[in-house]
Amino acid sequence: MKMFLAALFSALMLTGCASRVDTHDQSMAELINDIPLEPVVYLPGQLNRETLYDLLVAEMGGRFGYYDEALERYLRQAHLTQDAAVAERATRIAQFLRNSEAVITAARLWSAADPSAAEPKHLVASILLHERRFSEALPLLREVINDPQSDILMLVSSQSESLSAEVAREYIRLLTATLQEQPTRSDIHLALGLLYLRENNADMAMRTFDQGLAHTPYYPPLILQKAELLRQQERLNEALQLVQETHSRHPHQQQIRIQYAQLLLLSNRANQAEKLINDLLDDHTDDPELHIYFALLLLDHQRLDLSQSLLNRLVELYPDMQEVQFYLGHIAQLQGQRELAMSHYQAVGGGSTFLQSRARLLELYNTSEYLNDVVNTIALAQDTQPEYSTDLTILLSNWLTQYDFYQEAVKHLSEAIRIHPSDTRLLYTRALLYDDQQSSLMLADLEKALSLDPSSAMIQNALGYSLLLHTNDYDRAYQLIQAALEQKPDDPAILDSMGWVLFKLGRLQESLSYLQRAYLLYPDTEVAAHLIRVLSELGQQDAAEELLLNHLRDNPDDRHLLNAAEKIRVQ
Repeated sequence: MKMFLAALFSALMLTGCASRVDTHDQSMAELINDIPLEPVVYLPGQLNRETLYDLLVAEMGGRFGYYDEALERYLRQAHLTQDAAVAERATRIAQFLRNSEAVITAARLWSAADPSAAEPKHLVASILLHERRFSEALPLLREVINDPQSDILMLVSSQSESLSAEVAREYIRLLTATLQEQPTRSDIHLALGLLYLRENNADMAMRTFDQGLAHTPYYPPLILQKAELLRQQERLNEALQLVQETHSRHPHQQQIRIQYAQLLLLSNRANQAEKLINDLLDDHTDDPELHIYFALLLLDHQRLDLSQSLLNRLVELYPDMQEVQFYLGHIAQLQGQRELAMSHYQAVGGGSTFLQSRARLLELYNTSEYLNDVVNTIALAQDTQPEYSTDLTILLSNWLTQYDFYQEAVKHLSEAIRIHPSDTRLLYTRALLYDDQQSSLMLADLEKALSLDPSSAMIQNALGYSLLLHTNDYDRAYQLIQAALEQKPDDPAILDSMGWVLFKLGRLQESLSYLQRAYLLYPDTEVAAHLIRVLSELGQQDAAEELLLNHLRDNPDDRHLLNAAEKIRVQ
């Protein structure tokens, strides 16, 4: 009933321009009222008044945010009409609302109305798997997987980010069983190999790819995955030979050509790679993304001239592509052509590289003498792209701080906060600029930021650590840092904070464990100073002094290290 929904949407479009009915003709109204309505009959593919009414109300409700009512009406009509298009629409609304039970209900109606459709079965099976309702999910998955027309790779890859280990094992078990019955299914070999890679089982992934290639030699999707795995294992010559042989059999297969060029570059066969890249781009002059891809690939391999040539070609073909100017600026900056780099960065007026281009411009204003230029550059950027106002203010603050214009940085942040008083990023940035004599202002900004975003691990950690430095409220500091660590258990800054608060609370052995982990992840001088203090307190003076002297060699004036030296009495 695709025409069914098309008629509905056409009706919606016409409601805005319908002529007004004359409501004063009483005789006509009485005549209409006296005519009895025929009973509603639901016939496949046909529109009746109840269906039209429900779906019009649902669509109008959706436009005004009444999504639950829209879902309810679409589900009712999906039951009554048994129409695949109506059931699919109900499924989409349920997905939007993240209502898993409604998705299951609607998708099952969709599948019943259109047994050939694989997607509704995918959806139901996926939800059941994630809810660990394996006995319900597996029959559906078998039905999908046994259908040679279904896209098994899409089924698996669409869930790869959220796939739990338990669910992945169920997929592996089912796909392995299917391969025993259908050993020539290349798509299943591919999906199974990718699942093994997700499980960090490279040996089984390679074995699975090889089994698939034994049945379908030089099958490009399997070749691509095997070659990439070989590259990751630093078996570059094997990967290159495999892709080269496949390229000779599939000379026009785009992904194989791209991977062949990559491997040639990695193998230092730049001339061959450049010829292949030029041939490929000549065949795809209408694909700017492919040009960008190879320009950046060549840039990564320090082939600046060819990368620049590709980018200049893009400027001629697609003059409105903003990111091209950014990459040309980057190349000019690498080549030491400061003025040219700046002109390219200034030419980026919007798009995904706008902020990066302004950050690079500020890099090129590399002395304090450029203060006015920097302020004007950021002001102009904020006028051009006001949605990036906060990011640009923080860029300006960072530059001002780098060149010791602390008061200027605070002034610009304060003005931005006056305009955007609930912006936690601005509050956080300003808080970190205050010195020890302004600790009350620092804490006030962090407290306000936390009140606005109480679940932010970054703010929890910053406030907790600041309480350690400037107050004796160690218990609250511990609670805040613990909350941050629960969200980001491997963050070295939070691990350092936890180690330091435990030190303040006298829990030295626990403190040592956290600080050692933090130091392994991020061995900067502040973390080292904390670790030195704890080692000394635990009686490990030799280890503390050795660590201190190692860091002092490269950082003789570091205040954290000098403070630690004084505390453990090392001169």
